[in-house]
Amino acid sequence: MHDNSTRWTSDHLTKPGGTALYAAQQRERLRQMADQVQALLGEYQADLEAVRIDGDKPFERRLRAYFASRPLANLEKSLRAAVNAIGKLDPEFQRRFVELPAKREQKAEAKALEKARSSGASSSRSVNTAAHLQSLSQGLQEPAAGGTGLAATNSPEGAEPTFLGFLEKGA
Repeated sequence: MHDNSTRWTSDHLTKPGGTALYAAQQRERLRQMADQVQALLGEYQADLEAVRIDGDKPFERRLRAYFASRPLANLEKSLRAAVNAIGKLDPEFQRRFVELPAKREQKAEAKALEKARSSGASSSRSVNTAAHLQSLSQGLQEPAAGGTGLAATNSPEGAEPTFLGFLEKGA
């Protein structure tokens, strides 16, 4: 009778190092099976190629042996793929159940820090924007008698120079 104490369970896998141990055991077991099938495949193909049937054309024995041994070759290929698949078990577990919570915690801390920074800076940001708009509007004048609404080009002494005034002086 099969002993249930040696059977792997989900509880075993979720313990630290469980998936790595299970994957290592299964990889080795599957790799041994694949090696055995590969050796058997080589022997089987050689024996099938040795069988002569009257009326064989050149390379027909080899072709017949190839097609007859394909199921074993496919089995070996599937076992090699299973070795690779079981090797991905522990990295996926680590990425999704060990690293992800830590990343989310760091992201939440960064978000809380940014929120604290932005809540303290939002009032100063609005003051800065208002001051910026006020400084921009200082360069503008009421429309002159000539109907132009541009900044004065000949600013009196002590007045702040304007961009338009700078352009006219430079031109």
